[in-house]
Amino acid sequence: MKPFLPTPIFHSYKAAFTELYTLAWPVVISRLSIMLMGLADTVIVGHYSSKELGYHSMAWAPTSIFLVTSIGLLVGLQVKTSHYLGAGETGRIGAVFQRGMSYALALGLGSMILLLLAGPYLLDHTVTQSLAEGARNPLILFAISMPFYMVSIGCSEFLEALGKTRQTMYMNMAGNVLNVALLILLVPGQVAGLEAFDGAMGAAVSTFIARIFIMVLMLIYVLRLPQARDYGILRKHAPDPAAAKEQRHVGYAAGASYFIEVSAFAGMTFFAGRISEVAVAQWAIVLNFASLVFMVPMGLAVGCSVLVGRAFGARDRDAIRRMGRVSFTAAGAFMVLVVVGVLLFSGAMARGYTSDPALIAGVQVCLLLACGFFIPDGVQVVAAQALRARRDVVTPTVLHYISYGAVMLPLGYLFSQVMGLGVPGLIYAVIIASLMSGSFLVGRFIWLDHRQVALPAV
Repeated sequence: MKPFLPTPIFHSYKAAFTELYTLAWPVVISRLSIMLMGLADTVIVGHYSSKELGYHSMAWAPTSIFLVTSIGLLVGLQVKTSHYLGAGETGRIGAVFQRGMSYALALGLGSMILLLLAGPYLLDHTVTQSLAEGARNPLILFAISMPFYMVSIGCSEFLEALGKTRQTMYMNMAGNVLNVALLILLVPGQVAGLEAFDGAMGAAVSTFIARIFIMVLMLIYVLRLPQARDYGILRKHAPDPAAAKEQRHVGYAAGASYFIEVSAFAGMTFFAGRISEVAVAQWAIVLNFASLVFMVPMGLAVGCSVLVGRAFGARDRDAIRRMGRVSFTAAGAFMVLVVVGVLLFSGAMARGYTSDPALIAGVQVCLLLACGFFIPDGVQVVAAQALRARRDVVTPTVLHYISYGAVMLPLGYLFSQVMGLGVPGLIYAVIIASLMSGSFLVGRFIWLDHRQVALPAV
């Protein structure tokens, strides 16, 4: 059978954009479907009981940093698969997948053990006794589901690298449908014999089952790929310490970047909590809106990473340059549309988030101010992935640490606490950090384009 090898050569900007769009839009839907799973939990549990929603939120919170960081740690699976596709070395892809699955299992089991050991302790020592008791069992179930979720994430990144983004989207959507059906069935607690699995516990059971379902679907799809034999998915491969080390290092760098960003924004939320409950609500709405619109740059980042990785594997410098510029432009153009939309409809958006008159005006102001970081933040997400795909894995991590850890957090504290600017002060800090990160990451990519150095073999 002829190996599957997508052509990495983008002879024109139009061809590059077409390739990017074809890969990226299903990824956007997949990422949105992952967010919608959490949103469905929140909406259905919230309508059932605000108390149960509090339990669910507290059970979910400790898992979020593990989830985001682990997703970053598995990026090496996607990058190396793209490299070998571009280089035509498809027989080495199976080894990449096998290593990725072992890493996913290790991350999942490690996260599960840490959450089981530390999660209940953190709840007991950080929140009220009733809240800790209500969140404990859902947290345990979320923890047990982590290995299944990590394996599904690894399969998803592998399939995206192969260009199977639509298939990944369909499987994630199927998991969402199952999750919602189970939520409707379990959360109200009206099913005979299953009354104990209501509220937050019902949502945890639904998530647990949906994660197993998605993992099984993806594993079956990977194993049934027509190219599975050519890739050596199930074949025993000779040890390749150098390739394994590079795959891990890409993951370490991406995981560190994700951890820095998540932790930094968690710190900003803490600063908002020191101001007032209204400030927390305003900041939460800004973050929620930003996370929704950033699904598009994140989808573009995956597409860019895959295509730049293939071009890098093929040692096609022109294709790397062209795809980078197309991806940055596409991300920036979309975020410009977002900014225009917010400028025109910020009032309606604020009223869509809250009906509290005292909150609407402040939310509208914060959304307008947030327009200052939408464009650079959208571009920097894509630029960071593009650099990792061309084997420049350290630079994004260092720049994220400087921009978000060393600059944004201190400025956020200075502006919001010392100078008393409140939530607008937090947003000013994000704007400065995003401009720094976006400018330096894009500049680094362009600088590498102009270096007259031969591209290394993969």
